Order: sequence, then C-alpha cells, then structure tokens
Amino acid sequence: MELSVVATWVAVAIIHVGLVWVARSTARMPGRRFFWRAVAAAGVLYLLGDLAQIVLAVRDPLAPAAATGGPVQLIALSGGSAVMMVALLAVPLGFESRRERVRFWLDVATVMVAAVVVGWHLVAPGLPGALVKVVAGPVILLLCVFVVAKLVISGTAPFTRTCGLIGAGAAAIKSGADWLIRDGIGGHSLHLYLACTIASHALLVLALRVNQIQLSGPAATSRQRPRKPYSLLPYGAIAVTYLLLTVAVAQNATMTVPIALAGAALSTALVVLRQFIAFRENARLLAQRDALADRLHHQAYHDGLTGLPNRSLFAERLEAAVAGGGPAAAMLVDLDDFKEVNDRWGHAAGDALLREVAARLAACVRGTDTVARLGGDEFAVLLPDLHDTDPAEIATRMVAAVEVPVMLAGFGEARVGVSIGVAVAGARTRDGDSLLREADHAMYAVKRDGKGSYALA
Repeated sequence: MELSVVATWVAVAIIHVGLVWVARSTARMPGRRFFWRAVAAAGVLYLLGDLAQIVLAVRDPLAPAAATGGPVQLIALSGGSAVMMVALLAVPLGFESRRERVRFWLDVATVMVAAVVVGWHLVAPGLPGALVKVVAGPVILLLCVFVVAKLVISGTAPFTRTCGLIGAGAAAIKSGADWLIRDGIGGHSLHLYLACTIASHALLVLALRVNQIQLSGPAATSRQRPRKPYSLLPYGAIAVTYLLLTVAVAQNATMTVPIALAGAALSTALVVLRQFIAFRENARLLAQRDALADRLHHQAYHDGLTGLPNRSLFAERLEAAVAGGGPAAAMLVDLDDFKEVNDRWGHAAGDALLREVAARLAACVRGTDTVARLGGDEFAVLLPDLHDTDPAEIATRMVAAVEVPVMLAGFGEARVGVSIGVAVAGARTRDGDSLLREADHAMYAVKRDGKGSYALA
C-alpha cells in the first residue's frame, strides 16, 4: 500500500511535467498565447503540489491524507484550477450584446450551484474540511467542464472540440474518484481511487497533446462553429440538483438535504431569472418584428419620394370603392411642363417639385379621400362617398393650388400646371380599371385642349 501511494504521486508529478511542456509548446503557436501560458502556470502549481504530496506520502504513507491529498497539495490544486478557470473565462466569447453576457453568467451561476451540490454529495460531508474539498475539487472541475462546453459551442474556444471532450472525461473520472472514497479509504477502493487519479491527470495531458497535434496539422479542426441560440446546460444542471435532493431525502442524509435544498431553490431562482430575461428579450424582438413588418408594409404600399399611397394601394382602395356600389369618383392628375423643370435644373429640383405638388394635392381633399402617386409626374385621386361632395369643385381647387409658383431652394421659381380627368362611377362601371380608363381619356382631352384644367368623363 505504501509503495502504491508514493508511486501514484510520482506518476502524477511526471504527468504534470508533461502538461507544462505541452502547454508551453502550444503557447509558442500563434493565437491564444495568454491562455496556454496560464495553463502552463497551472501545471507548475500542480507540480509543486505533487512534490509536496510525495514528501508527505514518504513520511507517513499510511495516513489518509497521503492518498487523498494533503493541505499543501490541496492549496496547489485549488490555485492551479483557479488559474485555469480564470484563463477560460478570459477567452472572448464573441457575445455581441449585454443581454448575451448576462445570460452566459446566469448559466455559469446555475451550473456552479449544481456543482456545489454534486461536490457535497460526492465528498463525505461529515469529514473535517469537507467544504474546502468540495470547492477545490468537484466544483472547479465541473465548472471548468461547463465553460469548456460553452467555449466549444460558441466557436471561440482556444482548443479543439476533441480536446474539450477528452478534458471533460478527465473531470468526470476525477469526480468519480472523489465519490469512491466518500465513506473512507481501504482495500479495493484505495487502489481504484489511485488508478482513477492517475487516469484523470493523464487524460488531461492527452487532451492538450491532441489539441497541439490538431492545431499544428495542415487542416486545423478548431474552426468556428455556428452559435446555438440556446444552451441546455443550465437545465441539465438544475435537473441534477433536484435528482440529488431526491436521493438525499430518500437516504435521510441530514447533512446533505439542507445543501441540496438550498441549491435547488437557488438554481430554480436563477433559471426563473434567466427565463424572465428571455421573455423580455422575446417581447423586444416581437416588437421589433412588428415595427419592421409595419415599415415594410408602408414601403410596399407608399411612394418613397412623396410618402403618398402608391399604385398598388390606390388600386385596392379603388376596387373596394367601386365594389361597394356607392357614389365614387376617380381622378387622373398629370403635371404640365414638368419636363422643363427637370431639363433646366435636374432631377433634384424635379423631386422637390413633386413633393410640393403632392402636399398641395393632399391639402385639397377630404380625410377619407386618397391621393396617390402612380409614377413619374402622374397622380391619382379617389373620392369615395360623394353624397355631399362635388368632384368638379375639388378638381378646381387642385388646378388653382398647383398653378401657384413653387420656390425651389437652391434653384429658383418653378411654374407648372395640371391636367385632370374626372370619372364618376355609375351603373355601367364594371371595375376600378374601367373607371380609371374613363378618367384617363378625360385627362388627355384636357391635354389636347390646352392643359391647365379638368374635364369630366
């Protein structure tokens, strides 16, 4: 027994020498040098703890601490794991918003709570210094597993996916080793514990070596992976917490039940908080979607230059007015001498003139009427419900309004007129297109007769 304990820590020390060598070699490669230097520093701390443990095992090989780890090695293990943890957390996760960072840290907190409960369950809570063992062992290991998984999923990990999976296996074996000695050390459990200890550390070095080989190969496998919109890890953590609470209650483990109960309550609160943030985010995204849909709908049915309804919206409203059977009228409005403005000052002046004409036409109609721009210098007007409205009166106002000279800033004074064709829906009107054709014929009649007026179809 004495020889096997000493031999175990000698083997672990040799393994950690390999860990330092692999980490330092990887740090010389381009990219993430800070991370791999931190891993090498963690390996040095592990090695110092191993040397102290070898001395302890040689002096008193039968002491329980000789096999499970003395205080110096425990401090070195905690320090090395903390350095590696900080290095993992320091790797940029590529989050684009504050909300993503908040969700990530809530996930970390949820898994950390579960790790405490798991660690307390694995390490005998009745032993002296059990809480320290929990924090130094399973908590840090499980938390490292979580962060490794998050880095791999996010596509920003400084190591390959294979390296992360092997490292997770090493952490699982180490946690299993702690569980083996929760009721004490002796006989078969001691040898199995020592074997698992060597295996877990060896797997960690193997993971780093595999990573080094893959990164130095012609086709590195650490390429970016698509980011998942969610993570199942915190939900798995809370499930484990409640499972261990159930086991503790069933076993009447009075030392474990309070820890498991507190962990279940805290992890539930964290998940609820995360869901609340998710609900708010969903509400914000839905509001953005609705606003975008409204904007796209407006753009699809309105003219970008004047803001008036376009041909599609005008056609819909015209068909609805004609199908309703009530008295309605349609007007086609064409600008006179607009080409001269474009030829003299250019399209910028023409666009400014079109905006002014659109505003003047809209000011001449009722709130229920529709003034639309069909394209170019052609407008259309829909007058539904003509019970108390004379379309000729509105056409007269439009002609007079447009004839007023327009002062175009930066260009000069522009003078245009309008030719308007008016068609009133009657019993023979089949649809909106036929009514618009009648207005078109009347408008061209005005053009032939000298422009600047209106005509009824």
